[in-house]
Amino acid sequence: MQENKIHIAIAENAPIVAAGLTHTVSRLPGIAVHVTEVTSVEALYDCLRSTSTDILIINPYFGEAFDVAKLRSMYPQLKIAAVATAPLDRKRRENFDDVISIADDTDTLCEKIKRLSAQPELFSESKEPLSNREKEIIALVVKGMTNKEIADTLFLSVHTVITHRRNIARKLEIHSATGLTIYAIVNKLVDISELHL
Repeated sequence: MQENKIHIAIAENAPIVAAGLTHTVSRLPGIAVHVTEVTSVEALYDCLRSTSTDILIINPYFGEAFDVAKLRSMYPQLKIAAVATAPLDRKRRENFDDVISIADDTDTLCEKIKRLSAQPELFSESKEPLSNREKEIIALVVKGMTNKEIADTLFLSVHTVITHRRNIARKLEIHSATGLTIYAIVNKLVDISELHL
């Protein structure tokens, strides 16, 4: 592990939520992170003992032995954010430094990680933004269209579509259909109901 990365632990029992968060946080633009996924309270404490975790993103209902106050007394520098898959009541929210909703888009998630991080020098603004055309192509790719179908729909050549797809992969550093799908959903480029999952 490199010292110039923000170390984030994700503690979530639901595998789909954990995988989605891990994938999304790992690929946030302009942020150097190392993400560790934990699935039990014992694994969480092992992770915190063995690594210099900066941020913990945790389901507020993570295991019976989980205690935010105890965690804060043991690791006072640790920032703790709750994962909200449903609305959290005010009393529960007050125990956390922030709340990360599964409905947060990439920009919102980036801002929350920046606020939680004590290492602002690890954020760069050098990532190239996606063009509107690239966003259109992502939406069509995750809907299952081939390069030829995308070219016909957008009145482009297949070669141009392939070039756009290479640029998208380079800019986002995402090289799988699953990763692109998660990116498209999180950034509201497609509605989940439009996908054939």
